Amino acid sequence: QDVTDKDALQLYHPEDLDYLQQVYENIVKEGGVPRTKAYRMMAQNGDYLKVETEWSSFINPWSKRLEFVIGKHHIIEGPANPDVFQSPLTDEDKAKAQKYRDGIVRIMNEVLTKPAEVAKQQMTKRYQDLASFMESLLEEQPKVDEELRLDIQDQDHSYYERDSVMLGGISPHHEYNDSKSSIGTP
Repeated sequence: QDVTDKDALQLYHPEDLDYLQQVYENIVKEGGVPRTKAYRMMAQNGDYLKVETEWSSFINPWSKRLEFVIGKHHIIEGPANPDVFQSPLTDEDKAKAQKYRDGIVRIMNEVLTKPAEVAKQQMTKRYQDLASFMESLLEEQPKVDEELRLDIQDQDHSYYERDSVMLGGISPHHEYNDSKSSIGTP
C-alpha cells in the first residue's frame, strides 16, 4: 500500500505503541532489530494487519544523528476484524497513543546511539591514519643541508673520511701501497 506523506507512527495500533517504543529504543541503541514480535499496523481502509518487522537504521557519520529507520514488514495475519465500521477510539485512548508516539520521536532525536559511537570511532581512526601517513611523508623528505653537503663534497679530500673509520689498516676502499694509509691507530 502507498503510505507516502503519512506519519508511520499514526499507522501503529494504539495498544501496541508501548511495545513499539521499546523496539525503537533498541533500534536507536543497537542500529537495528532482527525481527519483532507481531504487532498491528493500520491498512488503508483503517483496519489492522498483524505484522512482524526487521528493522535497521542509518546514522549520519558526520552529525551522529539518526537519519532514517528502515522496516521490512512480514504480514502474519490479515485483518482480525473485517468490520471497518467499529466505533472510534476514546479521547483518552487517543491521548495515551499520542504520548507514546511523542516518546518514540523523542527517543529517535535525543538518545546517543551505539552506531553513532562506532561511526565516531571509525572517523577518529581515519584521522589518526591520515596524520601518521602525513608524518611519515614529512620524515622521509631529505634534509636540505645533507643534499648541499653531498653536492659540494670534494673528491680529493674524501680519503680523510675513509681513513678516519679504518681500523687496522685493512679496508676494501683503500689500496695498501698508497702512502696516505696508516696501519697504526690514530
